[in-house]
Amino acid sequence: MSGLAEMLDDIADQAKVYDVTEVAVRGARRRRRARIAGRAGLGVLVVACLLGGVVSVLPLFRFGGIGGPEGGPGRLDGEPSAVVRPLLDSPTRGPLAGDAAFLNSVLDRIVADPEQFGLPGDRARLRVLFAGDVPGNRRLVIVAGATAAPRKVNLLGPRGAKAERLNLANWGDLGEPIVWDEWRGGEHNSGYVLVLSPIDYDVSVSSAPRYLADGSITREWQAEPAGYLLRDTATLPAGLRVRFRGGNKVFYEGSVPSGRTGTVDPSPLYGRGKPAPRAAEVAANALAYQFGLTGPDVHYVVLWSDDFEVVDPDGQGSGLGQIATVMALTADGGGPYITIATDTSPQPNSRNHPTGAGIAGDPAKALIAMRLPTFSADEPDTLQIIAPPAAARFEVRQGETVLAQGALTGGVGQIELPGPLNATVRAYDDTGTVIAERPFVDLTPGTGPTNYTEPEIRGW
Repeated sequence: MSGLAEMLDDIADQAKVYDVTEVAVRGARRRRRARIAGRAGLGVLVVACLLGGVVSVLPLFRFGGIGGPEGGPGRLDGEPSAVVRPLLDSPTRGPLAGDAAFLNSVLDRIVADPEQFGLPGDRARLRVLFAGDVPGNRRLVIVAGATAAPRKVNLLGPRGAKAERLNLANWGDLGEPIVWDEWRGGEHNSGYVLVLSPIDYDVSVSSAPRYLADGSITREWQAEPAGYLLRDTATLPAGLRVRFRGGNKVFYEGSVPSGRTGTVDPSPLYGRGKPAPRAAEVAANALAYQFGLTGPDVHYVVLWSDDFEVVDPDGQGSGLGQIATVMALTADGGGPYITIATDTSPQPNSRNHPTGAGIAGDPAKALIAMRLPTFSADEPDTLQIIAPPAAARFEVRQGETVLAQGALTGGVGQIELPGPLNATVRAYDDTGTVIAERPFVDLTPGTGPTNYTEPEIRGW
């Protein structure tokens, strides 16, 4: 997984290049805020996350320097914001929530040396959010300070460890009313993922969605009796999502990456383009990591691939790279797809563009419109079209006005058309009949791409 991790970690830099919405980069910030103590020895992992309707490959943790938690205004005093207060006012969750002696021992340690933990020394300001043994043979305790700029810390030890054997593992800001904590470092991807919210929400989970040939998704949801999500990362089901609901309102909903890898035949369907094996492999792995779609009923197929001219400001990977749009085709006829470009480096660096990923139906009928990835900070003007193989031309329209048009070869073509666009793309066969149509919206602040069906929902 190290080679995959390096390539996918490079894609994570797109959260910097495409600072398109607060939603799209929040997941990256949530994980990047974490810091790790040197003694914990946790490795850097990557995940392909469906965030705010944007499939982005993001690092699970992007750790800062080794050392102790840094100070700062609001770390030790002040009042929490109304956003995070409900979480801080919730009772402790986890298998050890009712063990008052253990919890008191944890708090005694913190109060005795608050600077070590970067938390208030005032016991009344300390909150144990979670305590218990978790998958990966570990004991986890998450403690936060009820302050103006709250920090949460993870204390870790072996399964069954007493409070004095727990070590400060990592820490980060508590800026949201959701705790998402995970570690994947054991054998066969073993570890844990924990997601919890304020206490007053019903929790449900869904897995094994059906991706239909018309591009839609169907799911079934089941109640999660624990009131939070805790799973072993080695056995995560495909397509797992968690939802916290209060009444008719969804407070939070998001996907849980599976951490798997995929295999793909690099030959593009319908002869669209030319094989791009390096880009296709990275794309298949990114899809498998996020969605967990593997097994005999899932086939990773290349919808389009080709050479890709890379202009790297650093110059290291410039030249003729590769690009591939790969889809995880399921037994129901549809599935997720992502587009990845790789540079010329021996260990290729990779890029994606948020509009180049989503959910498609039957590959013979699907229409994809996207901006191409870039290795610089400049937003590309190229609009790439992947249409049904019978399509001979396309139009980009706003109402009855044709903004641009172009020819398609095997259903594939492109045009230079600066954004921002909010338009409709139509594909025609050689008789002039419309055979596919879809909206295309450029990413601008406050908007997300239109080709995603399962966004992350933040209802606060």
